[in-house]
Amino acid sequence: MDATRDVHEQRLAEQERALLFERPHAGPRKPYERDKPPPQVLEDRRILRAIRYIEAHLDRPLSLDRLAARASLSTFHFQRLFREVMGESPSEYIRRTRLDRAAIHLLIYPESVLSIALSVGYSSHEAFIRAFHRQFDLTPTQYRQFARQASIPATTEEYRRAAEVQVIHLPDLALLSMRFYGSYARVVEHWQRFAEELQRIGYPLDNARAIGAITDNPEITPNDLVRYDCAVVDLGLPIGDAPLSRVRLPAGRYACLQHQAPYNQVFAAYRTLAVAWPESSGERFVPQGGYELYRQPPWSGNATQCLDIALGLEG
Repeated sequence: MDATRDVHEQRLAEQERALLFERPHAGPRKPYERDKPPPQVLEDRRILRAIRYIEAHLDRPLSLDRLAARASLSTFHFQRLFREVMGESPSEYIRRTRLDRAAIHLLIYPESVLSIALSVGYSSHEAFIRAFHRQFDLTPTQYRQFARQASIPATTEEYRRAAEVQVIHLPDLALLSMRFYGSYARVVEHWQRFAEELQRIGYPLDNARAIGAITDNPEITPNDLVRYDCAVVDLGLPIGDAPLSRVRLPAGRYACLQHQAPYNQVFAAYRTLAVAWPESSGERFVPQGGYELYRQPPWSGNATQCLDIALGLEG
């Protein structure tokens, strides 16, 4: 049994170094049914506006009428365009992203199933359990045990690095952002595509302050559904019809860990920050994903990336 687990962990480690898991080992046990994967770059700004709104309000009721209004479309045309662009309906997107967020909570946090259900927009324990079981083929309680056994454990070195984590305060920042979908193996490619778009609007790339926004855990979310936002500090330049949107990095306390290595080693830093450090600090993260604060332009082509990973904290 131990030998089998060792082989399994070695295979996962190899996939992690490639930033490309064959399948999310703590993810759904049956594939999603969808028309097609989402686009690598979300260029339709009407759908982009709706998705930004969805993701900012996953803990609240979301009506199709309100989302259609965000996209400046009738409800009928919004639903049709959303499926055409994203490969799934608005309600399917909302349900999937809510439950992926819930799965991250179940993997990391000890909080009750009811508390997690309410935090992702479900008004009752029963409705959440039914929806979760449909997506993951397990109840939330069963999933918590399964996911903790299936996910890659933190190493001794990652626990040692927990002493390097610092708690800092970040100010509210206005950002200019571009939404990508695809595995973390494409992050460098995302940044190069983003830099091209910035050049088109006349954004000065020299000394630009680049910030990546991460939302999904690739141990849970399939490669082609992983969300990644490339962003820079917003200088107020007109963006015309570019596939860009203005978002904010919220002010607050953040746990921060420096990563100075090739990007394909970044998951180890995330484990130090999200798994090893909370055990000794007693701190809790807020459910907003995390940020990669680059110390040098990530589109520069350097093999070694220098960035700070920042995860928001309660309080």
